[in-house]
Parts: sequence; structure tokens; C-alpha cells
Amino acid sequence: MFRPEYPRPSFARDNWLNLNGKWDFEIGNDNIFDKVIEVPFCPESRLSGIEHKDFMYDLQYRRKINITAEHLAGSVIINFGAVDYECTLFVNDKKAGYHKGGYISFSFDITEYLSVGENEIIVAVKDDTKHPAIPMGKQSDRFESYGCSYTRTTGIWQTVWLEFTGKSYIAQRKITANPDTKSIIFEGKLNNTADCEVCAEIFYKNEKVAQCKAESKDGNFTMTAVLDGEIKLWDVLKPEIYDIVLTVKQNGEVSDCAKTYTGFRSIELREGKFLLNGKSVFLRQILDQGFHPDGIYTFPTKEDIEKDIDIAIDLGFNGARPHEKIFEEYYFYYADMKGYLVWGEFPNWGCCLDSKNCPEGLENFLSEWKEELVRDYNHPSIIGWCPLNETWEGKHFCDAVSQKAIYDATKEYDSVRPVIGASGGFLYVTDIDDYHDYSHTAEEIIAHVHDHKNGTYEHSVVYKKNEEENACLLTPEELKGLPIFCSEYGGISFNIGNDAWGYVNESSEDDFVAHYISDTTAIMQSDCMGMCYTQLTDVEQEQNGLVTYAREHKFSEEARNKIRECNMQKAKIED
Repeated sequence: MFRPEYPRPSFARDNWLNLNGKWDFEIGNDNIFDKVIEVPFCPESRLSGIEHKDFMYDLQYRRKINITAEHLAGSVIINFGAVDYECTLFVNDKKAGYHKGGYISFSFDITEYLSVGENEIIVAVKDDTKHPAIPMGKQSDRFESYGCSYTRTTGIWQTVWLEFTGKSYIAQRKITANPDTKSIIFEGKLNNTADCEVCAEIFYKNEKVAQCKAESKDGNFTMTAVLDGEIKLWDVLKPEIYDIVLTVKQNGEVSDCAKTYTGFRSIELREGKFLLNGKSVFLRQILDQGFHPDGIYTFPTKEDIEKDIDIAIDLGFNGARPHEKIFEEYYFYYADMKGYLVWGEFPNWGCCLDSKNCPEGLENFLSEWKEELVRDYNHPSIIGWCPLNETWEGKHFCDAVSQKAIYDATKEYDSVRPVIGASGGFLYVTDIDDYHDYSHTAEEIIAHVHDHKNGTYEHSVVYKKNEEENACLLTPEELKGLPIFCSEYGGISFNIGNDAWGYVNESSEDDFVAHYISDTTAIMQSDCMGMCYTQLTDVEQEQNGLVTYAREHKFSEEARNKIRECNMQKAKIED
């Protein structure tokens, strides 16, 4: 079995069953199940055993599970890491759940549909990558990959698992660690309205340092734990983690217990700087597409996920943009454990966010984006939200009404983290002046930052012909004074052939390194609060990564040392 580990390390229960492995499978919905697929890999991937690359609009999965009387005395929850795009669950021929959204995790309580002994599960999937109201990220809308669009992912592409709890369990939790008050605030919901006691125990290096408890009211609970003495701060590449055990008791008996964690850290934008724990930190980030040659969206092992972060840290980066995709939870877990600074992003490409002509697009977007906010809010490594990327005209378009709705929904759930209106796209509302720069000379890079800082940069208006939308854009003068983030630059290829591409190609290692150092130094010694280099790995035909698609080094140790030294130089804006 691939991916045998418990898949949600940020909220882990002990009593569970992994449903990865071989499932009966069919392309279509004729109930013929003429194939066998290896879950959790998409049927386009080699590791699935199917490797079917064409469009698939309907899929069905089937397997049997054994349930005991003890299981049915409590609750049985089925969890899906992600299924692209619409998922309908049938348990013993009865519809037991429906979810729309191809990137986010979801669960169904299936207790009432089960019986003691063998039970049948069928997962029916619908997906239409070409539909203008469906987010697709970097999935290709053609048969083949092209440009920066890659092999599609259809159906189940993350772990499926069962959990067994008592009658009452935690269905949702929100954990906020405040370093100023030395407090941890717990907000959450149970699956029902039964009278229960919820307790949180907080540990630092296995020593209990605080606890709190509260009675649930109508299924909701709120409680606060206050720590005595000095607290340890979660910091960039120096994480300090507080472990937490959450317990639900019903009628004096434990009904649910889960292990989680948090980190104390503060985030602030001030005077053009990004402040972490009150200190200016320059964001040395890299673009991570989250694709793997064998599993496409799904990495063969959790160690492969960790490896991507380790490669970046070894090259002198302190974080990433996990790009045009909601990454699986192990990515954020490793980021938490390594002090790696990341953004919470969304695969907006392919979803037309035109509130007048395609209202369904905004509805689909907001529904899944709100689920992402709930799932990922608790990760200390997420230092801000970036729901949109390059929202120009065409299939990536987002109008002013939609961007404002997305921004407001984000701020409503998380009032602390900064929100980028659109990375490298039209900015109608934003906390950060975010732009992309592939100009490839230090002189042009420096001039662009200067123009942003002084309110003279001809921002997104140059791309638009819609005068009504132009009138809604933030003007260069309005953007003046906001922190400046060059969230994409580089994309330099190294000695590639005619079947691949990058934004610019260098044929020798020395020329590549010189080009990299020139561009990067220009940004780091400017008034930018951070940078994000394109990109970590090659992905299929886009071969401008610092390592290959197989995560092999392209450059000599000497060249890597120079890249690392460049990235780790003190930036102008740092304390």
C-alpha cells in the first residue's frame, strides 16, 4: 500500500483505518468496474496502474469494508483528502454524501448506512476540466501538456480513510495562539448538540504547561488556555511547537480524542515590511508547483513532500508559494515543523470569476476557498493568503466584485494574516502590492521596484481594455506605501532542448549562476519585502527549475553554494 501513514498530522485520531490500495475502477458510470486502480493516485498517473491521459468526465470506484458492532456503537467517519471534482458517495447502494471541489479535504458520517460485517462503498466522480466555472489550476485543458499547463488529475488523489469515535466528536476546530497574551483560544463545533465537556491539554517538549475545558453549547465550544512564564516563539527556520490533546467527554466517558499542535508567532505589515514576531523578515521564497512525475498531484511518499522543502531550505530559501493548488496537509505539517514560511493559495486558473456573466464561478470558488480557510487556518507556517494568481483577461479573469468578495470572506475568517488581492494580477483590493517581474536585467528590476514605491508604476491597466474594470483598479498612487512583494521572477532555464521552455535560457552553469545572482541581488537590495523565484523543480515541458522534475541536482556543489550564499545575504529591508 502506498501512503500508509495517517494523512492528517495536524488533527490525528488513533482509531482509524487506511482505505488506500486497490479499488475496483471504471472510466464511465456503467457499473462494470473493469479495472483496478491504486488509490490514492489519479488514473492519469503511472502509480495508479491506469495511466489514462485523455479527458475523463465520469469515474467510479468500489471497494468493501468490514465493520464491527463496536464501531457501530459510536460513529464512523469516512475522510477524503481530495477528489477532483464532484464526488458522490454510496454506501450499500444508498447515497451517503456529496461534495463539490477538487482540492480540499472533506468527510461524511456514514454510521447510519453501515451494518455489521461486509459493506460496499462506491465513489462516483464527475469532472470537466474545460468547464469555465470549475477551478483547475495548472491542469491542461488540451489533450497534451503545454506551456505552464500540465497533466490533469481526475478523481481520488489523496488518502481515503475511516475514523471511529464515540457518538460525539469534534467536527471543526479553530486554534489561535496569541504571543502577547500567552493564550491559546480554541473555537470549534461538535457533530451534534449533545451536552459534552471539551478539554484541551497543552504540552511543550512532553511537559504539560496548561489546560482548559468548556461545556459545549448547541454543539459549539469556546475556551482559552493561558500559559505561565516565558513562551517559546515559532520563528523562521526555528520553529517551537506546542503539542495539544483535545478530548470530548459525554456522560463522563471519552467520546473523541485527537492530537494537534500550534505555534506562537505574530504577523504584521508595517512601513513596507513583513514583520514576524516584531522583526522584519525578508521573504526568500520559491515557487513550488506540487507536481511529481510518478503521481502527478500525489507524491509517492510523505518523505517526498518533505524533500521538496528540504531542497529549498538547503538552497537558502526560507519559504514558498505552494502554487495554483491546495497542497495536501503533510506539506503544511512539514512547513510547520521546519519554520518554513508559506502562503495559502488556491487553483483559480480555469475558473472565470466574472460576477455578471458567470456567477457560478464565484460560487464554486468561494465554497471551496472557505473550506480551505477552515482546514488550514491552524498552521503557523501559513503567513498569509493568496487566493488568486495572474487574473488577467480570458480564462483566468477575476472582476472587481469577485475579488472583493473573496478578500472579504478571507478577512471575515482570518482578520490577522495579510491577503494578496491577486498575485501578479489585477489589484482591486489588497494588503500587499504584489507583482511579477520577468524582465531579466538588474537595471529593469530595480527600476520597477522604484516605480512601485513611488506610485509611478503602470500596473495591471496595461493588460486591460475594459474601462469599467479599469476604473475599479487600485491606482499606482493608492498602491504607494503598501509593502512590495515580487512574488514571481526568474524562470531561468539551464541548457534545455527544443522540446522544453523557460523564460530565458542560459547554456553554461557560470552564466546561469551569474544571471541568478544579478536578478536576486537586485530584488534583495531593493525596497521589496520579499521575493519568490520561479521555480523549485522542472515540471514536464516547463524546465526552469533549480532541480529536475525527478528532484535531481542540475548544478555542481560549487554553483549551489553560490546560489545559497546569494539567497542568504542580508536584504535591505531586514532589521
